[in-house]
Amino acid sequence: MSHPRSSAFSVATSGLATVPWVKRCLRRSLSGCVRCALRLRSRPFAVDRNRVALVIAPHQDDETLGCGGLLLQKRRAGAPVRIAYITDGSASYPGHPTLTPATLATLRQSEARHAMRLLGVEETALFFLGARDGTLAHLDPPAAAELAGKIAGLLRQVRPDEIFLPLRHDASSEHDAAFVLVQRALAWSELRPRLYEFPIWSAWKPLWLLGPLGASRTIWRVDYRGHEGLKRQAIGASVSQIEPSAPGEKPMLSREFLSFFCTGSEYFFER
Repeated sequence: MSHPRSSAFSVATSGLATVPWVKRCLRRSLSGCVRCALRLRSRPFAVDRNRVALVIAPHQDDETLGCGGLLLQKRRAGAPVRIAYITDGSASYPGHPTLTPATLATLRQSEARHAMRLLGVEETALFFLGARDGTLAHLDPPAAAELAGKIAGLLRQVRPDEIFLPLRHDASSEHDAAFVLVQRALAWSELRPRLYEFPIWSAWKPLWLLGPLGASRTIWRVDYRGHEGLKRQAIGASVSQIEPSAPGEKPMLSREFLSFFCTGSEYFFER
């Protein structure tokens, strides 16, 4: 998970910054309205056990937050799933006295393995591409080409029928850059899987969902009601992100933020 960039929501609520509870209520109200619209526009997603799914996560935990319910349903149906993590997740706590980038990279890979075990995804189905966290939006052309080539190689190896990844405009420069890299890799691989986009930071900043709400050809809905607890456990595996890293230091992801991802439904946008 990377830091989000500013959004229309931030601008619209800037005058309320000194009244946190008003901002929280407004965010909740907007999110509720957008979710109602999503449900009305969406169709149930049918899991096909014969289709190979590849989830591409810019950071460890994006896959669990955005499509943990989908992964759970696919694995219970016996559908093949592969997960690719683009970055090493090492930039969560810059300048931290004990959580160095190398320590974080090792820790977050371990957390991702634990989360996927909880959702039924085997370790042999996980691919860690190892790009340095925090750099995706600033890669020079040779580095971007090298990383896109690595993703293209993985696509040729996995040959997915469907790809799931964060929205192309997700209120995160890292997520946006990841989408561009995947598009480039797809062109090089000459594969044509179906592409499904899911929200992460745009779920937290609901006005960002208005664009894909109107522009998507189809919005798919995965209902995992009754299994919210298991998804919470998988999210809870990312201890480095949801627990304070030192006494008095706030976690990267707040409880309020996390609550947006255990609602019993997940949405996927197909353009």
